[in-house]
Amino acid sequence: MTRILEFRGMVTRSNISLAILSAVFLYGVLELWFAMSETGDQTALIFGVLFIGGTMYGLRQTINETKDLVIIFDADPESGAAQLDFWRPFGRKRIETTLDKLTGWRLWVQTGTRGQRAYLLLAEEPSHPGTLRFVLRSGMTIPDLLRRIAPRAIEDFERETGVLHEED
Repeated sequence: MTRILEFRGMVTRSNISLAILSAVFLYGVLELWFAMSETGDQTALIFGVLFIGGTMYGLRQTINETKDLVIIFDADPESGAAQLDFWRPFGRKRIETTLDKLTGWRLWVQTGTRGQRAYLLLAEEPSHPGTLRFVLRSGMTIPDLLRRIAPRAIEDFERETGVLHEED
């Protein structure tokens, strides 16, 4: 297998988010415990509920934002085999597929605050319920195999980032 794309740092950021959410959840439980003690404090009850609710919301957001984000894309051009890895809390999810099952390649440009742009390749794979998202960074070297797999999407990416200049 040859490494096609890797979204470095995403696993670390997601694990740090999970650790922070765990600490906030434990603090919320502690606040609830104080609220239920004999010296019950209504403020502790409110804070406990807010911290636990905020943790659930944060965990839901983290999982929703990462569920379709491919962190590692490996492929074997000779056999056509491919592996896609996704971050999950306490581990990874891996899909083993073939390159011909990865279809519908297209570029998606996500505009953020202050005009920042994130470039994502989108694709479909029959065994995965959502749309696969692959992160591209402006100025990165595109592997030849990825150019062969998704030529139109890579051309759009290079045009969007100013690498490919259209001729009149």
